[in-house]
Amino acid sequence: MSAQAHTQTHSADAPLSTATCLGFGVGTVGVSIMLNTVTAYFPAFMSTVMGVSPAIVGLIMMGAKLYDAIADVVIGHLSDRHRSAWGRRKPFMAVGALLSAISFFMLFSPPKLDQTALIWYMIAGQIIYSTAYSLFNVPYIAMPAELTHGYHERTKLLGWRTVFVSIGQMLATAGTAAVINANGKDAHAYGLMGVIMALIIFGAMTACTLSVPRLHAPRNAAGEAPTDHPPLWGQVKLLTKNRPYMLLLGAKVFQFFAFASMGACALLFMLNVLGVGYEGQIWLSMTQNVVSALSMPLWVRIGRRIGKRRTYLIGVLMFCAASGSWMLASKGIAVEGLIWRGVLSGAGSGAIILMSIAMLGDAMAYDRFTTGIAREGLMSSTVAVVEKASSAIGAGLLGVFLAWFHFVPTMGGKLVQQPESALFALQIGYSVIPMAMFLANGFFLYLYDLDANKLDAARKAALGE
Repeated sequence: MSAQAHTQTHSADAPLSTATCLGFGVGTVGVSIMLNTVTAYFPAFMSTVMGVSPAIVGLIMMGAKLYDAIADVVIGHLSDRHRSAWGRRKPFMAVGALLSAISFFMLFSPPKLDQTALIWYMIAGQIIYSTAYSLFNVPYIAMPAELTHGYHERTKLLGWRTVFVSIGQMLATAGTAAVINANGKDAHAYGLMGVIMALIIFGAMTACTLSVPRLHAPRNAAGEAPTDHPPLWGQVKLLTKNRPYMLLLGAKVFQFFAFASMGACALLFMLNVLGVGYEGQIWLSMTQNVVSALSMPLWVRIGRRIGKRRTYLIGVLMFCAASGSWMLASKGIAVEGLIWRGVLSGAGSGAIILMSIAMLGDAMAYDRFTTGIAREGLMSSTVAVVEKASSAIGAGLLGVFLAWFHFVPTMGGKLVQQPESALFALQIGYSVIPMAMFLANGFFLYLYDLDANKLDAARKAALGE
């Protein structure tokens, strides 16, 4: 088999420098703010400040994400084929950085409109947001498989990224909550938060785009770029023969279902069920993300010792325990109750985030070694499709679920006494559904079998060693 997919301008065999790890990692601050703030705060903003039914909000988010599933594949395929002095990925990331900041501001700083016009405005904002997110994130997620061939070197790179994930999530949940809480919890407060976070998004994504190496198309032994590129549908069909990759996709469906349910319910759960409001959100988020970041060196070492799959499963068990414990939490919960749950879920999510993205990079490298085709952009876009479709379905169904259980939307950030049925639905959405989804996720990961030896054997076979 040709080794054309293994030689690039950037040497993927060299150890990664700290500067490369930092430059790559900082990009995920913007990604985390984009994803987590919109997931956690857009439903609450629309249903408690703008007076829109959660069912309508869920359908808006579901429609935008289903559109984005198509955009992901197109962007991934185009970034694989793109040729420029800046490489394959960076031009897409640069455009994505600018549009991400603009669209984020749009979603949280809408003009004064009647309900019908507001809904159409938010549909447009969600489409721009989804496109911008894909333009940056799809090529960004393709990079780990291209930056290094090292099985454990990739884990080191993504360990740095996961630290920045924690920073981004802290800003996306605790930072946003602090801004909103300090400025009246109304439309003005959300608008101010939108400006601040849009600037951070643009800065983080642009810094990453400028810092990472220029990754050009792979070349053959004669130094020539390949001129043939299999049709898109043929490549998608070929992906189904990559067993580790397909098992990861199956696992990620349930992982994203879990995160979509928990993310969409989080603030409403804190406000209405626990009665701890934005302050509780700040305590919980700070604890989760500090612990997740601090746990990275430990999870990297554990992954080297017992393998990525087993480390991931340990994280799943920890996260399930934390999720299940919320069913026992009651109104007026003490800060200590938030903190110990934050420690458990933060450590567990750290293992899940690190190992899932590291395993995805391994599966991409395995695909390149076994097929000779460098299509990391397409593969990352396929994962993004699964993420968006799962998140869309999860958010849409959850909105309908809350409306079905008679959740009452409000205006101006005011809270009302929700019926017991709505409080019960929030508990199910924040606790039981995520726990069930991660148990299903663990089943797929139990079957996953790509380790360092199997990946090294595939590489040697591809290189004729």
